[in-house]
Amino acid sequence: IEHKHVPAYVPWLVLVAVVFTYINIGAYWTYIELASLNSEASPDWVSKMLVYTSVFSVIGCAVATLISNRFGLARPLLATLVFQAVIVGMLANGINNINVMISMFSFNFCWIFVDVYQSATVANVDHSGRFLALMPGAQGLGQIVGPNLAASILAAGLGYNSIFMMCAAASLFAMLVYLVMYLQLKKTIPALADAS
Repeated sequence: IEHKHVPAYVPWLVLVAVVFTYINIGAYWTYIELASLNSEASPDWVSKMLVYTSVFSVIGCAVATLISNRFGLARPLLATLVFQAVIVGMLANGINNINVMISMFSFNFCWIFVDVYQSATVANVDHSGRFLALMPGAQGLGQIVGPNLAASILAAGLGYNSIFMMCAAASLFAMLVYLVMYLQLKKTIPALADAS
């Protein structure tokens, strides 16, 4: 019954946020290794981190489910996007063995959080399944735009630190889109705003 009252723009807002989330993700994964090799971090260390941190995707999936069951989808998603912006943005001040390790582990962990929460949010606001079917397209668009924006930043001579600032900004923009949507739904359909 509540679903019938969801404004038509809400699922589109989610897809816009997905695009910006994947601008961050696409640019980060395209350039993290290259940026690390161009820093004081050890190349051998970075290659090991790229392998080991993938395990955190599985752990992140389990933890994301437990958290959403307790706190719903919206608030953990907002917090995750802010945290992701912080862990990407910290690399703008330089990369070393410690902060690249923290960034890679945290990014993999949060990446799955974001995917789980975004997919569930689309399913909650659009029971028809049409917008869920558009999610891979939104993710793909973000993965195309992100690395291309990052390449343009490098071509302009702004360096890897500017790429990570752009990634952080994309994550924060996605968070702002979700925040606007959450506040609107909180006023009109509170049960949907805090759904898990």
